Amino acid sequence: MKKILYACAFLAAFCNLHAFGQIDNPVTNNIVSGLKSLSGNHIIEKAYLHFDKPYYVAGDTMRFKAYLTQGEHYDLSKLSGVLHVDLIGPGNMIVRSIKLQIVGGIGWGDFPLAFALNAGNYRVRAYTNYMQNAPEYFFDKTIAIGSAMNAGMAANKTEQKGQADLQFFPEGGELTSGMVSKVAFKAIGANGLGVNVKGVVFDNTNAQVAAFSSSHLGMGAFYLQPEEGKTYKAKVTFADGSQGTFNLPAVQSKGIALAVQDTLGKLSIEIRSNKAYFQENLNKSISLVIYGTGFVNTVNTKLDSRRLSMDIPNSQFPTGVVQITLFSQTGDPLSERLVFLKNPDLVDLTLASNKSIYNKREKVSVSVAAKDKGNAAGGHFSVAVIDESKVPVDENNETTILTYLLLTSQVRGYVEQPNYYFLQNNNQTAADLDALMLTQGYRRFTWKKLLAGRDSAFAYAPEKNLEISGTAKNAAGAPVKDMDVMLLTTDRRSTLGERTDNNGKFRFANLPAMPDSTILTLQATGSTKMKNNTVFTVDADKPGLAVTEKKEPVLQGDLDKAMAFYAGYNKPALEAGIAKNTLYSPRTSANAKNVELNDKNNYESSNLGGSGHADQVVSGDKFKNAPSLSTGLNGLLHGISFTNGIPYNLVSNVVSSQGTPLTEPMLVVLDGSELELGQSIDNINPLSVATVEVLSGANATIYGVRGGAGVLVITSRKNAADIGGPAGATLGTLSFRMHGFYLGREFYSPKYDVKPGTSKPDLRSTILWLPELATDQNGNASFQYYNSDGQGIYRVVIEGVDDKGNIGRQVYRYKVE
Repeated sequence: MKKILYACAFLAAFCNLHAFGQIDNPVTNNIVSGLKSLSGNHIIEKAYLHFDKPYYVAGDTMRFKAYLTQGEHYDLSKLSGVLHVDLIGPGNMIVRSIKLQIVGGIGWGDFPLAFALNAGNYRVRAYTNYMQNAPEYFFDKTIAIGSAMNAGMAANKTEQKGQADLQFFPEGGELTSGMVSKVAFKAIGANGLGVNVKGVVFDNTNAQVAAFSSSHLGMGAFYLQPEEGKTYKAKVTFADGSQGTFNLPAVQSKGIALAVQDTLGKLSIEIRSNKAYFQENLNKSISLVIYGTGFVNTVNTKLDSRRLSMDIPNSQFPTGVVQITLFSQTGDPLSERLVFLKNPDLVDLTLASNKSIYNKREKVSVSVAAKDKGNAAGGHFSVAVIDESKVPVDENNETTILTYLLLTSQVRGYVEQPNYYFLQNNNQTAADLDALMLTQGYRRFTWKKLLAGRDSAFAYAPEKNLEISGTAKNAAGAPVKDMDVMLLTTDRRSTLGERTDNNGKFRFANLPAMPDSTILTLQATGSTKMKNNTVFTVDADKPGLAVTEKKEPVLQGDLDKAMAFYAGYNKPALEAGIAKNTLYSPRTSANAKNVELNDKNNYESSNLGGSGHADQVVSGDKFKNAPSLSTGLNGLLHGISFTNGIPYNLVSNVVSSQGTPLTEPMLVVLDGSELELGQSIDNINPLSVATVEVLSGANATIYGVRGGAGVLVITSRKNAADIGGPAGATLGTLSFRMHGFYLGREFYSPKYDVKPGTSKPDLRSTILWLPELATDQNGNASFQYYNSDGQGIYRVVIEGVDDKGNIGRQVYRYKVE
């Protein structure tokens, strides 16, 4: 076996591509040129969402932090400023869509989950306009939601019948006669998940030539030296006892293949050819191209031995998938191999708390130290703390910032239990990860397409900011051209101007960040005749992308946990909490105070109990011109006070176990979605509100223990024309509700200054959600919070990206007694 001397020299750096090689060669020059074009002209953007919990229940809030990266590395994106996030139901219907403002590659938001949601497996899809150029990089995660609605269907495990399948993947691509080949295999059950399998391989003379057994999720590998003219088949037994016979790939009479091993910090690469191929191609040029995470190495040599080998230090490449391809002297790909390298280049996150064992409701202080290869790392991170006794986690199945950016978004096909490969760093995990690499395909590009010349430029441009466009016409329907159009916010603190074109079209681009449902007004300028004869129309917001069925196995485990979470914790706790800690002064809808409503029991309402089931109802027309919503409601709602926009029910009769009255924020429900406790209502435009309802006592019980201090239900107007007054549509003006940025709600974490037992139970499952934790120039940060009443193990997860595009994750646990 001849050893190829590997002497690496820096060739070029273009955008995010770093190229290294030995000698000038037209084949590798063409390949590097193609990769440069790919890296420079077709920059990839990826979105990853960090969630506070692995699954949820109806009535909960799904919270997430978005990390948007660009390029071959994981630098926070400077391309897009808008991220579209969809909650997709089990029937592939969009339940809710929001726009997140992305600043410096990060943003955060949430989906309040209505009590009426059906149980099932939901999906969260996140993408930018620019990502539509490569939709395979859309973030698309399945998340289970437990609920009493449709619970029977969700809990019914449909047995999928059918024969398990088994596929074989020779290392390098093909079985070649006379050459020992490593053969990977993957067994998949009727449900699409890996199943254990064992078997033996026979040739066409019925002689046994190999035996194998899966080591993880139906995958494994064995060695085989095929002979020319022979065929091979495997007789196997699956975990359920079923048996089958499967053919191995046909044996090629001549060929060349790669054999790769990751050993002792280096990649050992062999180029093996059988006798027939070697004699036919003796002394011809061949080239190796080794590509991974924006770095490419090229090696050029002669085929002057049947076995050529070389070693490359793993440190030449960042952690992640590396693609090794062998090319002929004419530039044709001959053999290919994927490997996954693990290097000490991830952000090293260290978490430390002031204690290892805490009491219920005790204050917890956590310090964070972030380092990049021993140096302090400033960056952006997010923190989730959950009570693991309430929300058990299957760590193998977790999607993390590491599993997504480094592994699953890089390869084709479904990767089962992705976090298994990152939890432990031992020989068995390394072997199982290598079997995965042998059975998956690279997602970024194909050589045929790359070498033929990249296709045309991307069609979708990055969406930097929000924009509004429309048309101005006169009363007769003719376009009004060359007219100045003013765009005003409701408070008239912001005014923008544009001019119509020859077709009466206008466009306000790069708008300042505006929250969703902001009321804007278009106003014609110029002569009185022009102003009084102009009709505006606003172009509808671009419809959301169609939802396609996600072609991957459905995992029942998280849905079972979500249903258990709902049945074992949420529903009984809500009912018991209300019965134990709230004293009622029952008031029915017959006693409700309705202000100028045409029908006491039929009005716009997002109340779970429907209209007519409130203690008080106020029409939005009573306060639409108020400077803020809380100011407008003051004096209209009896027994309700507002402090910094936070509503308090003075007659809710919530008491402690000792009989002491408690003052807690009311639960606020906006259009069916719960706001965080203690969140101000003053970011809601009074002009957009149709009705406000107050629920206390029996009327509030439908919202469970969270409604113990009363519920304030706010319902928005359905149509812009309903706004009335200075808004609505009239000649010369048009007011409308803009689909702006969703404002992520602040996580409510109580601060206890009393002993446990002096107020109603604290049943939180998410103890803390901190979407933005920035480490300083020394790589340090800290945060504090209070435990709930749950006893057991609490789990702290921190994830994020440092200022150099390095990613990191850490899990920390402590005990609460």
